[in-house]
Amino acid sequence: MELSPQESNQYHSVKFHAKGNEIAWNENQIEYFWKKEFINSMKEVEPRFTIDERNKVLLSELYNYVWERSKLLDSSKGLLLWGPLGVGKSVLIKGLQRYLGKINRFRYGCNNDKIGFKFTSAVEISLLYAEKGMNGISQFTDRECMCNLAIDELGREPSDSKHYGTGINVVQTILQLRYEVRRDFVTHVTTNIEPNVAFGNKYGDYIADRVKEMFNVVEIKGDSRR
Repeated sequence: MELSPQESNQYHSVKFHAKGNEIAWNENQIEYFWKKEFINSMKEVEPRFTIDERNKVLLSELYNYVWERSKLLDSSKGLLLWGPLGVGKSVLIKGLQRYLGKINRFRYGCNNDKIGFKFTSAVEISLLYAEKGMNGISQFTDRECMCNLAIDELGREPSDSKHYGTGINVVQTILQLRYEVRRDFVTHVTTNIEPNVAFGNKYGDYIADRVKEMFNVVEIKGDSRR
């Protein structure tokens, strides 16, 4: 099944082909389809994923954030999801990645490079720098090859990553460089670090002062779901 590229954000109507037949959906049917796929994307990451009182408001806002309809989350900024271990931060980001991939496929035939993002972890970024130096992280920092990015588990990486003896705070460097292009490339983050206090200690005042310019800061509370 492939939705027509002419489908608008307002969902007035859409036609698609399934098993050789042309089918027309109205606004409510389209909305139901996309909401269902949003939750399915989360379940593809974590089969035990459920909607409950702890997450239903956030899920609604994330769904609206994707479609630029949220009253709380600015769709021009990335997401910074923070909270204790096991509350589902990584599941939400990975599920969001899958969902955006479906939107790109069904609405644009995989031809919209601005939809979706690359997913990696802060530890993986540090290892890339240790192995290849700045060349290893150029995909995250150089405009010519940069894309939207999600960094998982920010704060678990070593503060000083070394490449042949040359050490830098590699995540701090990436965040600083991506701040400069934040209007063109979105950055998402998950972390256990409290951004208003600990970010300054880990990544310096420059990054801490610009967190709210780059991100929608979302605290996820509660006990572990693991």
